[in-house]
Amino acid sequence: MQRLLAVLVLASLFFCSCSGGELVGVHVALQKDGSGTVTMRGLTSPPASAAEAEAQGVQWSGRAGVTCAQGTFADVKALKLGDGGIRFDAELGDARPSLRVFLKRGPDTAWVKALVPDVAERRKMAKIYDPSGRTNEIGDTLRVEVSVPGEVFASGVRPAGRGVEAAHEGKRAYLLIPVRSALEAGDEFEWSFSW
Repeated sequence: MQRLLAVLVLASLFFCSCSGGELVGVHVALQKDGSGTVTMRGLTSPPASAAEAEAQGVQWSGRAGVTCAQGTFADVKALKLGDGGIRFDAELGDARPSLRVFLKRGPDTAWVKALVPDVAERRKMAKIYDPSGRTNEIGDTLRVEVSVPGEVFASGVRPAGRGVEAAHEGKRAYLLIPVRSALEAGDEFEWSFSW
């Protein structure tokens, strides 16, 4: 029972630290030399957990989970995610470093589908994630975030999209893209920022 309680407390702390909309996405920690770490978080329907196995007197009806993976890269210019659906171009150096991130969009975009299931599944998972019923859909916004060695002073995205927001705070820049906007046909997003 203590094991089950510990698992549930840890899960609640993780889920409380993110909004329901921004659970999924990509985080890049970029070093001055262009190397770094990438972390991806995707919404999944996981297999049965140890917490379920430890419970008694219950018949489970659904699951929702966030799968995280992390790795390192030697050169951000060589980093491609989602079959090249996200790629990077950097101008590094001491004089005004900048990064451009290109994100493909459209109904068959592999990087989006790798991070989130379809809207019907996300709505089912929302009822598991938030049993109070206040959350209608989870994983509806993709968060792409990059931490850099200096203070970010500008961040912008083009073309403009419904609900698409480029912003920055301290040493990180982030791009929020509603899943529905990422799956609409159109030109790829080009997000750029400087530090």
